[in-house]
Amino acid sequence: MAAKTVGSSGADLANIANEAAIIAAKNNRKEIINEDLTQAFEKVAIGPERKSKVMNEQERKLSAYHEAGHAVVGHILPNCDPVHKVTIIPRGRTGGVTWFIPPEDKNYKSLIEFKEELATLFGGRIAEELVFGRERITTGAGHDLRIATDLARTMVMEVGMGKKLRDKAFHDLDGGLMFDKMTQSRPYSEKTAEEIDAEVSDILDEASQCAKDILKLNRKKLDELTEKLLAKETLDGDEVKKILKGTKLPSSAKK
Repeated sequence: MAAKTVGSSGADLANIANEAAIIAAKNNRKEIINEDLTQAFEKVAIGPERKSKVMNEQERKLSAYHEAGHAVVGHILPNCDPVHKVTIIPRGRTGGVTWFIPPEDKNYKSLIEFKEELATLFGGRIAEELVFGRERITTGAGHDLRIATDLARTMVMEVGMGKKLRDKAFHDLDGGLMFDKMTQSRPYSEKTAEEIDAEVSDILDEASQCAKDILKLNRKKLDELTEKLLAKETLDGDEVKKILKGTKLPSSAKK
């Protein structure tokens, strides 16, 4: 449990303990067991299961391929956090979840770690595209794409991890009234703004291509993991690791 809750605050741990006590009470137990803590941790971290939300078979299949895409890419890339759980049971606002948990707390993040995280975020969208066709992609990747775009922009603007704009940081005006923002200029030129946009686009294109190369090379494993998800709905990290044994990292994704 300590390993799973790396980075959690005292308040987070208190919430987990309270939820675990509620779960134990609902099951008429006077003591909290590890299963209660695990369920409580997942509820606090990613929201409660919504088993009442019914998906048709096509939606279940699409969700399974989407989550399997995340899992395959994240499992294969060597600097990604380990897969903790994959589920197609809706939780919170999501139709499914692929959950990665870091093995230890980290103070710094490298460029390669950022790039592999971005490729993993694209795994769901690329899996949909490979299996169902480019014109049949869905809104399921909307949240992933927003996170990826924000992350790529942070890389370029805040931590100097662009290519042409390496070792430079740029800041937009934060706070203030809308009128103030409209009447004040950005602290960098329009040309620089265009270069930032181009850098962000290049980083996202690279991540998307990385995910595509991985999933094309490991298509059979993607199908196998999807089938297991459709059958069981939820797989833990050890089950995912067993299914994905023998997957390969394409030469184009090696750094």
